[in-house]
Amino acid sequence: MARWLSFFAEYNFTVEYKPGKQNVLVDALSRRPDYELAHLAYHESPLYELIREAYDDDDDLAGLVEALSAPNKVV
Repeated sequence: MARWLSFFAEYNFTVEYKPGKQNVLVDALSRRPDYELAHLAYHESPLYELIREAYDDDDDLAGLVEALSAPNKVV
């Protein structure tokens, strides 16, 4: 933020709040339709279930899993 402060210090400007529909430019830029689903990804993997089954079958970790699964116990 300090870097930007020194950059903007060279310019003479004021920041004015524009409520609601008056702030059309920012609203238009923040809702570009081509970015709507740009970051949506869904991947199904059985990894979580495989790890859970491995913990269930491991005798060394059975006590730990039981302690962490109990909602009211202090560990």
